[in-house]
Amino acid sequence: MIKYSIRGENIEVTEALRDYVENKLSKIEKYFNQDQELNARVNLKIYRGKTAKVEVTIPTGSVILRAEDISQDMYGSIDLVVDKIERQIRKNKTKIARKHREKYPQVRYSQLTLTRKKLKKHHLLKL
Repeated sequence: MIKYSIRGENIEVTEALRDYVENKLSKIEKYFNQDQELNARVNLKIYRGKTAKVEVTIPTGSVILRAEDISQDMYGSIDLVVDKIERQIRKNKTKIARKHREKYPQVRYSQLTLTRKKLKKHHLLKL
């Protein structure tokens, strides 16, 4: 479950904007365990030239997921930031899975038959 902390600088965070951010960030909940509690910090900023900046930071147990985007459209920036966070999650999960595969390689069928032959040779396997 993700708890949201949404702040606005030079902008009032309306209920519609808050709902939009929470709805978009709820897409990434599928990547985490349901019992895992995460705190997502979202900063929304508006600069003088009507430029919008969106920053999202989600500290997890092992990795800090962080993304930001600057554009003229606040809602477009929110969409891009969520896509960046989702990409980081997939990259991190792939990296962990690859390390796990390297650390614990799978036994190939040819290795298994060789082992069976050795066991049979030493009368440890009845066939």
